[in-house]
Amino acid sequence: MKLLPFGVRDEPMNKHTSLHIGGPADFFVRVTTERDLVGAIAVAREHELPVLMLGGGTNMLVSDLGVRGVVLQNDWSETSVDGTTITAASGTPLASVAAAAARNGIVGLEWMATVPGTVGGAVHGNAGAFGSETKDVLVDAELMDLNGATWTVPTAELDYAYRRSMLQGTPIVVMRARFRGTLGDRASAVKRIKEIANERIAKQPLAQPNTGSIFRNPPGDHAGRLIEAAGLKGATEGGAMVSTKHANFIVNVGDASATDVRALMELCQREVREKFDVELIPEVELVGEW
Repeated sequence: MKLLPFGVRDEPMNKHTSLHIGGPADFFVRVTTERDLVGAIAVAREHELPVLMLGGGTNMLVSDLGVRGVVLQNDWSETSVDGTTITAASGTPLASVAAAAARNGIVGLEWMATVPGTVGGAVHGNAGAFGSETKDVLVDAELMDLNGATWTVPTAELDYAYRRSMLQGTPIVVMRARFRGTLGDRASAVKRIKEIANERIAKQPLAQPNTGSIFRNPPGDHAGRLIEAAGLKGATEGGAMVSTKHANFIVNVGDASATDVRALMELCQREVREKFDVELIPEVELVGEW
């Protein structure tokens, strides 16, 4: 294995994912500035190593065998406000974008406060909550390829669909994004953030390690409703369990492995297919060596 001049070797990924699951990364590098992010990608490219960008560690299931190449923990967090537009670095938590908007009396971005991910991940996967999606508020995004070339694309060119974008399955890195809300009342924005946060606490198993919604909602229905109707609430596989609070969440109730979670996902898909003739499409991304 080629050696990097920085980073941690064989870092357990269960320390960096919201599910607390995942085998070792060959190399693990944490960056907090744009310069370090660009530099780390350049070094990985020089050593011909693949790069996995890691933001909040949500919405992903990392294999028990781990990840080959470099896992780049992007903690570069930065926001600036110009009128009703907020520019944010890719490692910025979405909750920080929502907070910056509320502080400046900008409304329409409150839903971001409830999404436990980063700007880069949201742009990459069209993250959404409470009836809003990234594509609804994104102005444009600055992207970079592994050779260090950067360019800016408007939202329309990212080919967005429900929890999908043209960036998925590519090595393109999100550097920055600009979001636009509308001028409103600061107190109203703060109140709305509290309301949706309370709603999320009431409906989702936030006290247990999870990775967010496991499956995309099929057209005209909800994955959680179908899984519950199939009698799978509380179903277990090893240390993984279909949440008794919300059936579209799989929680780590013990020492769950990625294999446990994947087996439970397949059980949900099989039962829903057999009972309702509906194919559940994973929203969670499987990464690493399977």
